[in-house]
Amino acid sequence: MNTQHWISHFEANTRLNHELQLPDTACDLPEHVRSSLARSIAIFQLGESGGGTRLRRYTRSIASLEHLKGYQRAVDLFVAEEQSHAALLARTVKHLRGTLLQKQWTNSIFRWMRDLVNLEFNIQVLLTAELIAEVYFGQLSLRCSDPVVQTVAKKLLRDEMGHLSFQRDFLFERLNALTPAMQRLWRWQFQAIHFATACVVSWDHRDCLRSLNVTPANFRSRALRCWQSFQSRLERRLHEHESHIRHDEGSTPGYSRSSNATMQSPVS
Repeated sequence: MNTQHWISHFEANTRLNHELQLPDTACDLPEHVRSSLARSIAIFQLGESGGGTRLRRYTRSIASLEHLKGYQRAVDLFVAEEQSHAALLARTVKHLRGTLLQKQWTNSIFRWMRDLVNLEFNIQVLLTAELIAEVYFGQLSLRCSDPVVQTVAKKLLRDEMGHLSFQRDFLFERLNALTPAMQRLWRWQFQAIHFATACVVSWDHRDCLRSLNVTPANFRSRALRCWQSFQSRLERRLHEHESHIRHDEGSTPGYSRSSNATMQSPVS
């Protein structure tokens, strides 16, 4: 994993988020749109405001692996970028004359889920949130006419796409160390988590979505396509790597494949 690339990326991008200038305009959205949008964005703001304690604990357990050298630093910067997102969303909620949240039931369930099994399960839940956020901010950037909301949504959409690439790089290293059967089990588990999360989010944010002329069913459909795209890219990369391994085994006498690392099962 090219962790140095991601370290440089997060360092530069987080600085851009802190320096981002928002349009100096008052919110003139219709009241039912403004209020539902403010509540919805406040929920996402709460989700982005975590300190990454669980994720950092996981990275410390694998920090010594040679092929993940620098990953711990990259994750620290990733968490800092998430917190810069929370700051941008807080500014957006204020612009919408909304109220920031200290606690909210879907966010509490989400945090509870991340502690259910182990820290690798935590990675799957975190990744699901990134996939859902890509759809959410994509819809805001396309369908909300408010200049401040559009500016923030477009920036966060680009960032979330970068986060997905970062997670895909890590998961390639992680899944490459598993057997094909364990990879399939990981996929099924990931798909189930994503489906459940998409259902909860589409229901909890239904007023906001409908104010943007997006039905909950349409949001779930878009979320599914986003998951399929992410998973197909990841699996294609794994298959290409496996093909290279088989080619090397067939062309090099005495070649034996060795595992990159020994890690905890994601479903244990």
